[in-house]
Amino acid sequence: MASIPGLLAAVDQHAAAVRDLLSASGQTLDAESLGEYLVSFTESALQRGWTPGDTRDWEFVRIVAICWLMTRHDY
Repeated sequence: MASIPGLLAAVDQHAAAVRDLLSASGQTLDAESLGEYLVSFTESALQRGWTPGDTRDWEFVRIVAICWLMTRHDY
């Protein structure tokens, strides 16, 4: 993330949004809830026509944030 200007800040913002979203829906921040959210989010993005490729698009940054949360919490 350090090699792409602004990516760390964007990932941090998305990670906070994911934590808030899971908390608001009564879920805990754990491997299961993050994994389910990752699958659901990615499937929805693909159904909308998103394709991976641009490291600056919203979907890519959200996926990186979810993965970052998983590794940060040793999931």
